[in-house]
Amino acid sequence: MSDTKDGAPSAFGSGLSLELLKAVSRSFYLSMVWLPAPMRRGVALGYLLARATDSVADSSSAPSERRESVLEAMGRCIAAPAALPEEPELLQSLREEMAAAQQKPSEAELLRRFGDALRALRALPVGEAALLREVLDSIIEGQLWDLRYFRRREVVERDDDTRRYTQLVAGCVGIFWTRLGRVTLGEHFCPADRAELMEQAAARYGRGLQLINILRDRREDAARGRRYLCSDPQIWLSRAERYMRDGLDYSRRLGLMRLRFASMLPALIGLRTLRLLRRNRDETKRVRIPRRSVWAALAQALCLSLRRRRTRLL
Repeated sequence: MSDTKDGAPSAFGSGLSLELLKAVSRSFYLSMVWLPAPMRRGVALGYLLARATDSVADSSSAPSERRESVLEAMGRCIAAPAALPEEPELLQSLREEMAAAQQKPSEAELLRRFGDALRALRALPVGEAALLREVLDSIIEGQLWDLRYFRRREVVERDDDTRRYTQLVAGCVGIFWTRLGRVTLGEHFCPADRAELMEQAAARYGRGLQLINILRDRREDAARGRRYLCSDPQIWLSRAERYMRDGLDYSRRLGLMRLRFASMLPALIGLRTLRLLRRNRDETKRVRIPRRSVWAALAQALCLSLRRRRTRLL
């Protein structure tokens, strides 16, 4: 994946920088760069758009009601195949108001470049753009639910609400990933007769990754008046571990070695995170994966991705 002379990767167009993607998510970037080129553009652009909406949802210095209205406007502009009359006002708000509310310079820059991301989305082939709009609609629905729910209470009251939230913001990403792979790579991604089962496994994988985020960030979220779990965290740890195993199984069944490597790396890092969470007795201390564990996961992913599982998906 090479950059053009102006510093923008050719996979994007519209002036979006590969360095911006790397700055807002180093862990995702590790996986994304290994994807086959036909799939890389849609995955990377979808991440940037989702990260932009997430930056608005998490702008703690902006009032909740204001974040909600900006998120809704972002959703309408993403859904539109051409610029809406409200788009210039939204882009100005993102450049000035919401960018100023960010703690990380990379996320502020991402919001300032939201117009570039919209233009890149509208330049995609129709089928790819439709998949991006579908997944982003689900993600924004989950982000809006989060804002509205915790405006009235501090703890999720039912396990079903946690499950629904993780599906809206992350399970849908697994389905998107699978459908985009089928659209861009066809049988090289996975056989058509396995696509539905693969989508189900990918949705569990996505939910598991979000559960790991929730389990890892419990202390910080509680300080912000957000508790996403109302039952024993150990139950959710076990569920997340099972979903990571589903993710590894899913990854092994993909048709190309580069796909298997890119897909299984988050699961291997996730399993290492879960082991640290199980051993952590000091809940005031945030669990962080050491660099050596990331390198170990990379090596393990490389070894596992050289072998493809061909038995029927359960």
